[in-house]
Amino acid sequence: MEAKWTMLGTGALLAASIVGCAVDTTGEPILQREQAATAEGDCKEFAVTSPNFEDGEALPYAYTCEGAPFGSGVSPELNWTKGPEGTKSYAIVFVDTTILAANQPNFAFHWAAWNIPKNKRNLPEGIVGVDPASPPPVALPKSMKSAAHSQARGVQRFFGPCPSWTVTQAELCGLPPVDRVTDSYAFIIYALPEADIAVPAHDPTINTNYVDRLNAFFAEMALGQTEIHATSDAVPTTTPPVGCPAVPAP
Repeated sequence: MEAKWTMLGTGALLAASIVGCAVDTTGEPILQREQAATAEGDCKEFAVTSPNFEDGEALPYAYTCEGAPFGSGVSPELNWTKGPEGTKSYAIVFVDTTILAANQPNFAFHWAAWNIPKNKRNLPEGIVGVDPASPPPVALPKSMKSAAHSQARGVQRFFGPCPSWTVTQAELCGLPPVDRVTDSYAFIIYALPEADIAVPAHDPTINTNYVDRLNAFFAEMALGQTEIHATSDAVPTTTPPVGCPAVPAP
């Protein structure tokens, strides 16, 4: 998996790398420091893989909203290697990088989990996302011990990819058909220096997308981070609560 660098979130630079180096605190460009440290052998590999998809491939429909209500889908299995020295826990952020590149973080960040113990380097398959019209919390598997999670609006559940909801909107609203779109996504694994992190509470007056806020929080303290990428063109059976667009008068 090739190292990639990108700007994600509100002012947060994510070192989306396969090496477990420290986040820059010197003012020197992070990529330059990481490359130099790797050349010197100071950094150990920090990488994430999945048995359900290869890096950069389409995410199988089972992990998306395809043919199900908007907000559906279950988590794929993720496995990662040991983080850099000093890692006490891990966090995961799932983000639509296509929407983020369009400068819409309020819609880009889907889901986060945190306080994953340092000896638990696995996200189980099957954490559920459900219809937003009926949003009961979804408990994490007992194997994740003290971990917690949330989707964008502060509800405890997974939120799978659902980029082509406008296909369904057009059908339900009697509009001309629209094509599927394919978005790119990333699962980001953060190596964090504390075992029990007190995250900021969800406050929609500060940021309506809780995962965007959590992402910035994790990125600021991270000792290292790595990511795996996927794409999706999933079409749901329902849409987010946006209603039908107004039809211009003839």
